[in-house]
Amino acid sequence: MSTGSAAGAYQRARQRVGSIAVERVTVESRYDAAALALWSLVLLLYGVGDTGLTTVVLELGGFEANPVAQAFVNAAGYAGLVVQKALALGVLWGIWRFYPTVGGMSRDPWRLIVPAIAAVRGAHLVLIHLEHVSTLV
Repeated sequence: MSTGSAAGAYQRARQRVGSIAVERVTVESRYDAAALALWSLVLLLYGVGDTGLTTVVLELGGFEANPVAQAFVNAAGYAGLVVQKALALGVLWGIWRFYPTVGGMSRDPWRLIVPAIAAVRGAHLVLIHLEHVSTLV
């Protein structure tokens, strides 16, 4: 295996990922409450708040600035927006659930960063949409 080639790098990465035991990727129960609270905020702010307020902004004559979300809206209307959000939430959950953290530090608290960032982004989007609604009304 060559250490400088792309094939060699792929083989090394495959060996590292293949050596991760499933039991090492689980979250300890002491972080269950924090994970549940953060994921609840993600669903409330990013899933419901952003999606709902996006539809309000669109109904008031605004537009979707995200080209990916706009493609879903163009393809299937508001149902497409819901599908796009569900896919985004599914990807975030998959990263949170299955992606191990870096280094020898405890996996558990670091994995809470994924829902924490999504919750903060959801709050940010809700505030942006509220500003847009107040402007358009």
